[in-house]
Amino acid sequence: MSTDAGGINPSQAHEEITQSRHERRRRETRERIANTALALFGERGYDAVTIAEIAEAADVAKQTVVNHFPAKEDLLLAWHRPVEADLIDMIDQLPLSTPLPEFLKEELPRMFAGLSEVPEAPDREDPRTAVDERFAGVGAIIQNSPALLDALRLRGSRYQDDLAAILSDRVPAHLGPVAARATAAFILTTVTAMINEAARLRSEGRTPEQIIATLTDTVGRALDILDGGIGGIGETAAPSE
Repeated sequence: MSTDAGGINPSQAHEEITQSRHERRRRETRERIANTALALFGERGYDAVTIAEIAEAADVAKQTVVNHFPAKEDLLLAWHRPVEADLIDMIDQLPLSTPLPEFLKEELPRMFAGLSEVPEAPDREDPRTAVDERFAGVGAIIQNSPALLDALRLRGSRYQDDLAAILSDRVPAHLGPVAARATAAFILTTVTAMINEAARLRSEGRTPEQIIATLTDTVGRALDILDGGIGGIGETAAPSE
């Protein structure tokens, strides 16, 4: 097979261009579906909108929606990535030499200070304004849907499984998988408590800096339990057989 003067295979170049176009169209389709779903959820509520209606409004086949978003809640999570998912990814990439409680004490307050902030005075001429305004309503859509709240709770149990698997290398091996799962549950419960506390502080008009200061103190005291617990059990000798 011949190549041009620059050493590029024309067939390969054509294939790369074709793949690039295909990927671009795929992203555009996914974005159109997500935009359409969010608009419909905002107008009628999450529970009242079906996948078929989203497909019709987005001018795609129902199967196309399912291919991009296998579960209905995925349509909303395209706009609202749970903080638990971000935290699990961060812990997964954390070197084993980094103490987990210290990392959480430092990182969690920063994560929650800006959580669910509503854009201020959006520029009406900015084409991103409509997206920003709809994004600001995601929280309300979630809170007004019992079905979505149930789906997110179920997803939360999967997060606990994922985090427990990651923590298995951090918890003393002789304690087994139950200790790793218990530690994962403690961390995720702390995250939920911090989400609620951050929302309360924000509703009182606290600034991000004030929220960080309050949450730093709050999570520090909560994670002292985790630190002391892991440190204590880590020094306990394995039971003799």
